[in-house]
Amino acid sequence: MMWQATPGPADDAAVPRHAAEPVTAAPPVAIRVGAAAVSLTVVAALAVVGWSVVTGSPRQAAEPARPPSATPSASPSVSPAPGPDEWRLPERTWAPLPPADPASPLYGAQSTALDALSPVALEGCPTPTAPVGEEQWRLAVAQQWTCVHASWAPVFAQLGWPADQPALEFFAGEGTDSDCGYLEAPAFYCASGSGHVYFGDGHYAMATAWVLSVNEMVNHEYGHHLQHLSGVTAAKLQSPHSAELERRAELQATCWAATMTMHNTALAFDDAALASWMARLDTMLVDGVHGSRESIRYWGTRGLYAETLGDCNTWVVAADAVD
Repeated sequence: MMWQATPGPADDAAVPRHAAEPVTAAPPVAIRVGAAAVSLTVVAALAVVGWSVVTGSPRQAAEPARPPSATPSASPSVSPAPGPDEWRLPERTWAPLPPADPASPLYGAQSTALDALSPVALEGCPTPTAPVGEEQWRLAVAQQWTCVHASWAPVFAQLGWPADQPALEFFAGEGTDSDCGYLEAPAFYCASGSGHVYFGDGHYAMATAWVLSVNEMVNHEYGHHLQHLSGVTAAKLQSPHSAELERRAELQATCWAATMTMHNTALAFDDAALASWMARLDTMLVDGVHGSRESIRYWGTRGLYAETLGDCNTWVVAADAVD
């Protein structure tokens, strides 16, 4: 996941992510081989604090209470529908989200050009693996970052948005300097210029323990780039800084990471992959900024089922849905 902050007053300071604790192996996942290869806003990656191996039927995430809502818009997915013999997610009914409120100070985050879009298929991404060695990890991160951007670039062109690929940098240790200041986190995104993402040793340790870690973390950080381009970040920064706003941003990126994972053609999602994903949600750090366990489960699962990017709109729900 991630966090956001702006340089300035102490109460706007970044809250760094915590380092990961030792993890155990997650359930295996089936892989489909793919082709290998403003304001200064900062977003960083949420650390894993342990793994519980999921067996039997995948756990179902509890839904937080929702306010009355209107039926959301939907559009066909750009990814092909599964064939009669292909694996499908378990049947589940999701409560529709409320409509955007033009009177809300967060309307710029509630209503964006992304909301009505169908999930974008990630084509040509690297085969998800647990890297053996730092060089392999860096290559996997770089390939996934390039693949995700290449998949989104045509959408940006249609929307008239900048399509420059955000720079990628690796660092040793717990933190590094950036255009957004010195930050300590396994990975973080800085919305300066065309965007800049940083991956450090903390994520390398996480990636060696979970086969989907590179996919999940890159997708999540790219979600913050989507927030930056779509105006979500700017709208957030126009309101007084609060942990609730950070949770809304974090949980939206978690939801979008799930959506991109579900539509990654290099991954053949099945029961084992779903169990592995749920194990990840059940062990993400809960620290008051990144969402409660219930909220992480809800949004991290809802993203798998999303028919539009707007199905991950954490900005329209009541505060108790992003606690």
